[in-house]
Amino acid sequence: MLAEYEKEKAHIVTVNFDNEADTQRFKEVADAKDVIAALRVVGRETEAQRVILNQITMGMVSDCLHHIYEALRCLEKRKVVVALNLLRKPLTDSLLYLSWMLGDENGFYSAFSTASPRGITSAILKGRRAEILSSALAKTEVADVLTADFIDKSLFDRANPYGFQLLFQHAVHLVTVQHIELQTAPENFNFIFKNYADDELYEMIYHVLPRVQLYLAHVIFGLFQRIKAPDMGSKQAFNIRSILGIYLVEGGEHEILALKRLASLAQLNCPKCRAFLKISAHNAARIVLSESYRCSTCRSVQPFPFSWMF
Repeated sequence: MLAEYEKEKAHIVTVNFDNEADTQRFKEVADAKDVIAALRVVGRETEAQRVILNQITMGMVSDCLHHIYEALRCLEKRKVVVALNLLRKPLTDSLLYLSWMLGDENGFYSAFSTASPRGITSAILKGRRAEILSSALAKTEVADVLTADFIDKSLFDRANPYGFQLLFQHAVHLVTVQHIELQTAPENFNFIFKNYADDELYEMIYHVLPRVQLYLAHVIFGLFQRIKAPDMGSKQAFNIRSILGIYLVEGGEHEILALKRLASLAQLNCPKCRAFLKISAHNAARIVLSESYRCSTCRSVQPFPFSWMF
C-alpha cells in the first residue's frame, strides 16, 4: 500500500487559489521560507494541516515498516535480540504516534505544530496511552477483534510475563535493576547466555506479535484512507484477509470460524485436475495470506485471486 501511494503521489496535496494575489503571495513566501508557511500566510490552514499529516504518515509508516521487516528477517535467522531491538521503536514509539494521529487528528496536529518537541514526548504519551489506543481502535475495523487493553499490556506493561516490555528492556540493556520485574538474574547478563536454539523466545514473541501487527496494520490503513480513500473492493479485501488471517494463525475456535467463512470456495475446481478445492486449514491460510492454494488431489500449487473477488 505504501509503495502504491508513493508511486501515485497520493499524499501530494493540490491547492487551487481563489485569486492571483494569493497565488503570488504563496510563491513569494514559499521561496523565502517553506510551503507550510506560505499556505498559512494565505489562510490555507486546513491544507497546511493536511500536507503535514500526509508527510508524517508517509515518513513514519515507511520507517516503521522497514524496522518490522528487518526484525522478521532476523527472527527467521534466530537473531532474536537484534529482532527485538528492531521491533522496539515501531511498536512502542511509532505505533503510539500513528494511533494518536488516527484517534485524534486535530489534537495531534495542534500538539505537533504548537508544542513540539516537549509536547509530544514519550513522557507525555505515557499518561495518555490508554486514551490514545482506545480512540484509535474505535476508528478501525478490528474493534470487535482486539482490545486496547491487550495492546497496552502487551507492549508497555513490565509486569506482564507474556508481554514485550521485558523482552525489549533485556534486549537493549545487558543489566537491568531499576524495576523488580525487569531485574537481571544474579551472575548473569540479559540474553548473553541464552541458547538461541530454544523456541521459548519465539513462543513469547509470536504469542503477541500477530495481534499487535493486526492493530498496527489497521491503524495505518485508517491513516491512508485519510490521504486518499481506496476503492471499496480493496478495503473489503484488506479487512477480510487480515481478520481471517489472524484467526487462522491463532487456531482453535477462531480457525474453525475462518474455515466456515471460506467454505463456499469448495465449489471451485483445480484448473489442472478439475478436483474440487478442499478447504483445509493449510489451504485456507494459503488462500488468505498468499493468495494461492495446493490441490489435495494432484498436489499442484496454483495462484488464487482472493482479493480480486472483492
